[in-house]
Amino acid sequence: MELNRKDFVYLKLLYKRKCTSFFQSLTLAEIMEVTGTAKVTTYRNLQKLCKHEYIKKACKSGLADTYMLLPKGIEVVEKEADKHVEE
Repeated sequence: MELNRKDFVYLKLLYKRKCTSFFQSLTLAEIMEVTGTAKVTTYRNLQKLCKHEYIKKACKSGLADTYMLLPKGIEVVEKEADKHVEE
């Protein structure tokens, strides 16, 4: 799967917020608040990232699902950061 700009924004947000464990995660609403994206768009993009194992659903926050990064997602963000360091 080729990532687009929005995909990377979601991955980078989860990375910056250290969402790498079951209890350290963000809800759809929290992600939308930061990115300014619509609910349907955000949900579809997160589902695509889940399907391709960049992220996964973590614990519930009330009735809301939360999302955390998986190793594949962390690797993408760190590789991109390394590119900028080298330039």
